[in-house]
Amino acid sequence: MINRMFSKIVTYNYDKSTDDFYHQSLFLVNRYLLFLFLLFLFYSIFIISFFGDVFSSTFLIVITFFWLFLFWAKGKYINLLKGAYITVFIILTFIVSFFYVYTWRNAGVEYFYFSLLFAIPFFFNYKEDYYFILMIVAIIAFNFIGCLYFELDFLPKSRFIKTSDFKIIQLLNIIFAITTFLIDIYFVSQKDRLILGLIKEKEIQDSTIEDLLKYNNDLVIQQIVVNNLTEENISEIIGLAESNSPIFLEKFQIYFPQFIPNVLKINPSVVHSELHICALMKLNFDTKKIASCVNSSVRAVESRKYRIRKKLGIASDVNINNFILKI
Repeated sequence: MINRMFSKIVTYNYDKSTDDFYHQSLFLVNRYLLFLFLLFLFYSIFIISFFGDVFSSTFLIVITFFWLFLFWAKGKYINLLKGAYITVFIILTFIVSFFYVYTWRNAGVEYFYFSLLFAIPFFFNYKEDYYFILMIVAIIAFNFIGCLYFELDFLPKSRFIKTSDFKIIQLLNIIFAITTFLIDIYFVSQKDRLILGLIKEKEIQDSTIEDLLKYNNDLVIQQIVVNNLTEENISEIIGLAESNSPIFLEKFQIYFPQFIPNVLKINPSVVHSELHICALMKLNFDTKKIASCVNSSVRAVESRKYRIRKKLGIASDVNINNFILKI
């Protein structure tokens, strides 16, 4: 089961046709956490195999399985994610500082501060999380400067590393830091692609809405022509509708004589208050404007429109205003 889960995440590709942005972003985070898990697992095994440093290896293995914990917890406690990310960045910063001192400041551990900085754009949004980002950057900078210029003798130092090992460890840390940097760049670019896809999709939706509004207005104009209505007639009936006049529906029937009979042909059980809502939709009023006209809440109007939809047998994927305009 674990193999299938890992395989699905590793082979997952960004699909432009999928409109679930949230779902795709979660998959992206899953892949990132999985790569970090594999990378840290390899690193911890390498340390214990070549240097015999059980302490360091155990420490890294705990971190390794922490990525799996995040991988699991992300789906369970999604509301706590941002707080979890901030906590992880702070903990990792202190871990880097610890290992910088632990390896006698000669093993290239300081490169990991930059890996953490490069990972920030993937997990945070600059506009929404500006202060969180500022706090994390300040903590990383404080730790980096503190480790470089202050003696931290209270922290333990490794007894397993020999002088001849430093070059190997430094090379390994550079390779590890470069690898995490490339992973950061890859996932940040994937996140940008996802956001760009969302922006393009929103532009298409906005364009579609504009086209529908234009189409609805064209239908209203068509009805005006068919019923030989003048601008004065339209102004009068709209004024009556907006003032919630008791004679609105009576006047409406004079200007649109076939509308209410046609509605009642579909379902004779449509009541007076529902016919009133139908008449307002016929004038191309949206839900908010209808609520204002009938002195009701938007939620109450939506509830009435839902009952009208059911009575007239309008499918859920059909816009009710469009349907009414065509009657």
